[in-house]
Amino acid sequence: VRAGLAPAEAALAAQAAAMLGVMSLRGEGMAADLAAAQAWLNAGAKLGSGMAFNALGVMHQQGISMPANRERAIEMFKLAAERRHHGGQVNFALAIADVLPDVAHENLKRAAEGGHILAHFHLAELYAPTQCGMAVASYKYVAEFGDWLHSPIPRAAAAYRRGALDAAALGYMQAAEMGYGVGQLNAALLLETAGARLSGNSSAEYRLFGTRAAHERQTLAYWTRAANQNMPDARAKQGDHYYYGRGVARDAERAAAAYTVAAEADANALAMWNLGYMYENGDGVRRDFYLAKRWYDKSIEANEAGRLAGHLALARLCAKYMWAWLIGDDVGESPLFFAPRPVTREEEEAAAARNDAQAPDDWEHAAAADTGEDSQDDETAEEVDESLSGNIFFIMLFLAAAWMFLPFR
Repeated sequence: VRAGLAPAEAALAAQAAAMLGVMSLRGEGMAADLAAAQAWLNAGAKLGSGMAFNALGVMHQQGISMPANRERAIEMFKLAAERRHHGGQVNFALAIADVLPDVAHENLKRAAEGGHILAHFHLAELYAPTQCGMAVASYKYVAEFGDWLHSPIPRAAAAYRRGALDAAALGYMQAAEMGYGVGQLNAALLLETAGARLSGNSSAEYRLFGTRAAHERQTLAYWTRAANQNMPDARAKQGDHYYYGRGVARDAERAAAAYTVAAEADANALAMWNLGYMYENGDGVRRDFYLAKRWYDKSIEANEAGRLAGHLALARLCAKYMWAWLIGDDVGESPLFFAPRPVTREEEEAAAARNDAQAPDDWEHAAAADTGEDSQDDETAEEVDESLSGNIFFIMLFLAAAWMFLPFR
């Protein structure tokens, strides 16, 4: 290794030496060479590579190209764990589990937080006798995210790229049944978007499942499984199936529940817009103009590309609100489009923190607190002005649209 390397170059050299050592040890891409492996790993360890320390620990532990030495192996594993190498953390934990169970548990937790599959498996084994829920969660992670030896996902992706949609769908469905969240997501997406075209023959409609109803039921099942693994957009798609009655009897209430989870947990802009529409029309939820406006506003904030659609929806909401007010329907106690902007939870917490930080124990502090209250009042007035100006725009837009459609004589 060249002397005088910069820190960034030394880190890259350490990684390269460690990877070459592991490849030489396993015979990956080259013939196995234990002497070369040891030389490369020693070079990587000299530069501080956690991967190199972990591999050297394995060699000491198993007596590969050297006499077996458990103490030396534990020392190497500890050095790897200190450098946050997940494999080193797992091996160090397994080596000391009988002597230092608390330290072993902490290292397994750190490796599991980094996504190490073996760490999750050993945590599950550790939890199984006394903490069944934790064990099930760890086993579930291994089952769903484990890198299986023969993953069908690469073959499915290749089939999709060459246009073989039926082969791609079958591959992703196989991956979905193996627990892959990506497989569940892509299987649902292909089944929904390709539809009858999956067979490659328009006359053989829905060949994979026989009927359209069975096809839509399976699509919903994959959306639901993907949503339960927190895959993007899956929960909103599940809501679509309940709302339109695809693969299941139409259930607007369950659709609203799915959209609420997607909006709050995933910040899905389309789910926010759908909730605004449902609250606007009282579909599956109690009609509430204020919640409709709130979800439309959130949708605009979450998706700049949908700003025009959001503004048009707000204009339509304004028209419905004014009509309901004119005919005497319950529209709430305060004006919809002239109310101050609602205070967010983050703003409430920030205000509470400011109040806690201010402890007026003398007249000077009290005067400063009064000044702060005045400034807060000014900020509130500015927010009201901004809300008024923004909402007047929607009302003007609605009046202009109405004027365009008035009959002229």
